[in-house]
Amino acid sequence: MKIEESMIDDVLVLSLSGELMGGEETKPLQERIYKTIEDNKPNVVLNLKDLKWMNSSGLGIIMSCLTTLRGSDGDLRLAEISDRVKRPIEVTKLDQVIKLFGTVNEAVKSYSTGGHNE
Repeated sequence: MKIEESMIDDVLVLSLSGELMGGEETKPLQERIYKTIEDNKPNVVLNLKDLKWMNSSGLGIIMSCLTTLRGSDGDLRLAEISDRVKRPIEVTKLDQVIKLFGTVNEAVKSYSTGGHNE
């Protein structure tokens, strides 16, 4: 898995590519989540456009990030999710816990508007 990051307003956007399968490869993602909390900017969007596959461990990592951010008065949004990656999110009903958006900009904007799943 590869991670690219950018800031839009006060929101950290992490673009994931490859596969999110858990294990050692997810440490950089978890470390970046902790760093954004330390920087007092705990609102994050995961851009999943280039994520090819995610297993149950990957879902667990997303839940861990969500819990960590919400515990620090922040939140996590998911954006640009392919159908292949969205399916396990829907099957596990994670889409009822985390907000999903069609674009990164919609997800970022939702932090200032209190946006809903789209």
